[in-house]
Amino acid sequence: MYAKTFYDRACGGSKEAKAQAIAWRDAQLAELQALTLVEFHKHQRSNNVSGVPGVHFHKTPRQRLGFWQAKIRFHDGTSVTKSFSVLKFGDKDAYRLAVAARSELLARVKNGPYLHHPVAKQLARDVHNAAGQALERRHAHTRG
Repeated sequence: MYAKTFYDRACGGSKEAKAQAIAWRDAQLAELQALTLVEFHKHQRSNNVSGVPGVHFHKTPRQRLGFWQAKIRFHDGTSVTKSFSVLKFGDKDAYRLAVAARSELLARVKNGPYLHHPVAKQLARDVHNAAGQALERRHAHTRG
């Protein structure tokens, strides 16, 4: 279950409802396995017909035979595409080259938790910063 309603009246007021909702959310998040960025990029979508995530076949008026394309969108919003013409390489080799290019693009992904929501990103930054500050305090304490 990914949604639950906490009514003020049933929970004894708005503050209590909010506290119960936050506790429930935190318990749900603790049980979920978060995807890493690499796992997210390797996940095959239901509409994928190439058999390889991030590899697609395109036909355009300029490329009547089409081309195979490897694509990835990095977590910072930038995307990279590499295309391989069927006319130039043949269908099988163009596909093979696109699959290899996708593997190279995946190798460039900085692995970490896949965070989509802005609040989740901010919480991750806060946790990371707090951990760094604690480490600095520990090193300063051992040096002093």
